[in-house]
Amino acid sequence: MNGIRRGALALLFAMYGCLAGASEGGTLVGHFDPLVLDDHLSLHQVIDETFAQYPQGAVITSLQDEAKALHQRSDSLVAGYPMIYLQWIDDHVFNGRGFMEIQTGYQIPIWMWGQRSASRQVAQDAENSAALFSSALKHEVAGLVRDALWNLELVQNRHELAQKVYEVSRQLVAAVSRRVDLGDLARADLLLAQSDLLEKKSLLTLAEAEVMHARKAYTNLTRMTRAPKSFTEKLSGTTEIHEQHPAVAAANAMIERAQAEVEYTRLSKQGNQPSILIGTQHDRGSRQESFNNGTNLVLQVPIGGDAYNAPFVAQANVALTQKIADRGALLRQLEKALHEAEHNLEVDRATLVIADERKTIAETQLKMSRLAFEAGEIPLIDYLKIQATAQAAIRDAAERAILLQRDTAFYNQVVGVVP
Repeated sequence: MNGIRRGALALLFAMYGCLAGASEGGTLVGHFDPLVLDDHLSLHQVIDETFAQYPQGAVITSLQDEAKALHQRSDSLVAGYPMIYLQWIDDHVFNGRGFMEIQTGYQIPIWMWGQRSASRQVAQDAENSAALFSSALKHEVAGLVRDALWNLELVQNRHELAQKVYEVSRQLVAAVSRRVDLGDLARADLLLAQSDLLEKKSLLTLAEAEVMHARKAYTNLTRMTRAPKSFTEKLSGTTEIHEQHPAVAAANAMIERAQAEVEYTRLSKQGNQPSILIGTQHDRGSRQESFNNGTNLVLQVPIGGDAYNAPFVAQANVALTQKIADRGALLRQLEKALHEAEHNLEVDRATLVIADERKTIAETQLKMSRLAFEAGEIPLIDYLKIQATAQAAIRDAAERAILLQRDTAFYNQVVGVVP
């Protein structure tokens, strides 16, 4: 009997050496993505850092440069490209008497009535649109960071619970092994316990992989190897989508910009800008005559041409209508998301109460069934079934608490709150 007992203990120690690494902070798979949980790092700091390195940030710079260029156009006293005018006329090809006429000038495009103020409005709206686009983009980044962090929190919680379940299963194998050595249980019970342990090990391995995937997703998004240890949020008191919502405000700014473009296009005669030419004229009738010198002043003002300009105005109107349609679609999406967020919170609160009650019952059942198994009142297979049910209830309660916090953050995201 002592030899059998020593053999069983040796087997137990060998299993412990191969399998207990997870409970000591190691990993079951060689792949490891490091991530440090920092007590001093806030959600706001993570969002700022992610936003600073977000690829779409380059679009903000381009929009700001465009606004500056539009301001330069509006501030210019000249409404287009100035041109130098030169005209030479003589009779050399025909009679050769020496007739000659020379005209020179500097032609300056000028603003049409109301066109410059319309151009200023385009520049101002472009500047405002760039600023609000930046706010909307930061709000979008905040949503991505929230999603990455709460996904990480969920999988880490599952991994921690999988570790605890694995450890409980490992301890059960040790207890069953001792009782088999003492003759209290059949060796089939030890095989059953060992099979359960391997199943728990497999689940722990999968949970570990999910943690590594979530860590990589977080670091890929934020370009950081640190994450805030705490990032829970208070529920916003906002109950509807306001015009101040970053995405809505940006959409409205784009509409105002498009409206200004329509007005500017309407006042602009495409390719026919008014102009003033100031220059000189020199002419003579023959070689025997001297040149007559004079000044030359020409004012060119386009008249009519609405039919030619109409397609350009129509194109600007198409762009405006598309922006209005995009805003309408955005508002519908936000309204739908708000309803879902409200409903999710209601469901989370209700299910959390139920899950906590189930957890309390499950813990009691687990304790009673363990005592019953140790006393030999129930077989191992029944104890494992009760244990699995209880562990599922405990895991569900822990996850429901996280889901309530996550959906609180998601609600804040929907109503436009940026930490």
